[in-house]
Parts: sequence; C-alpha cells; structure tokens
Amino acid sequence: MDMISLYDYLGHAAGPELGKKVAGAAARAGVKFQMKEVKHAGYNGPIMLYPRTFLDNFFGGGLNESTSGKQLLKG
Repeated sequence: MDMISLYDYLGHAAGPELGKKVAGAAARAGVKFQMKEVKHAGYNGPIMLYPRTFLDNFFGGGLNESTSGKQLLKG
C-alpha cells in the first residue's frame, strides 16, 4: 500500500486544521494509518501517513466535510 504524508501529497504543509479534518475522516472511515518521526529545519515531530487512495478520495470530495460546500483541491 502506498502510504504518503499530507505534505508530500499536497506539496506544502497542510496545517493543523486540515490535518485534523483528514485524521477525523480517516478514523470514521476505518482507514489504517502509520506514524513517522521526522526531523528537519521546518518541523520536528510525528507525522501521519495515509494510503494515497484515501487521500485521493478525500481531496476528490468523497470524504470531505467542508461546510462551505467547496471541494478541497490538491495542490
């Protein structure tokens, strides 16, 4: 299974609000995730890795619970 971080998927930091939305959607959907510790100049700490297919579905609108009705787009 191709596991990827939000940073790698989006190409930039997701931020805490979006990270919580993705984690919540993954938990509700029963998606298995992995944790990884990273250390670099911009961030030190744990990150979550999700299956690429889950992120494709989330950002494609399938699991996004945006209250504005707008779809979150990759990139």
